[in-house]
Amino acid sequence: MLVLTLPLLLGISSCTEDEFFEPATLQLAIKMENSEIFDEDNGNGGPPFEDELEFEAGELLLTSIEFDGERENNDNHYFSRDFSDILVADLSEGQLNQQVSFDIPQGSYNHLRLTLHTGESDSLPGLRFRGKWEFEEDDDFPPGNDPPFEGEVPVEIRFFEQTETIPLILKTQGGDQQIVFNRDNWETLEISVDLAHLFRFITPGKMRQAAVHGTGNNKKIIISSRHNQELYYNLVERVERSTRAVVK
Repeated sequence: MLVLTLPLLLGISSCTEDEFFEPATLQLAIKMENSEIFDEDNGNGGPPFEDELEFEAGELLLTSIEFDGERENNDNHYFSRDFSDILVADLSEGQLNQQVSFDIPQGSYNHLRLTLHTGESDSLPGLRFRGKWEFEEDDDFPPGNDPPFEGEVPVEIRFFEQTETIPLILKTQGGDQQIVFNRDNWETLEISVDLAHLFRFITPGKMRQAAVHGTGNNKKIIISSRHNQELYYNLVERVERSTRAVVK
């Protein structure tokens, strides 16, 4: 009897403690923040800009999300969630077109990396923002680039017309990379795009140089890989640095 029991005890002791507990379940949330640009301090300690740029709507489209976690006991955990129906996040409302949750094995993670895979659907690119630019009228516009309305012009930014990846490091709200998962301490995995950080080095002067596309009342500023390319490439290289993932 003693001989039969010993291997069983050895087998139990070889398991990690967190394997005996249910995983931590996190609900996914995606949003944009700091969507009013230029009306804050200009970053140089001077007075606020007179121009205002505000984004009222946005969408992020994802085909999959990958998780790669390094746990303290060297038992790493990787999984991928693929979306057969593309995941569309309404960034202004913070709503998803489908409910998404993740089961993460309990334990202490020293490093947890997320990789977002963008997609496109119909006329929507992987990431889009829509808003309007309000400005003080003057003669500071290039010849032939007069805005369509007095003091206001719609703006649309189109990122990722083709599939791209956005790698992120999951952190706590306090900025810690080491995260202990159990069933009681976290409820939400929140991904957010900080538009003020995205536009950190874009000034009203650069916006006034942007070409206005369309005719009549359909005129607007489009920033994409095909329109206003200098602005586009200045912005697109900051998307990753302006996006964060936190547990709450």
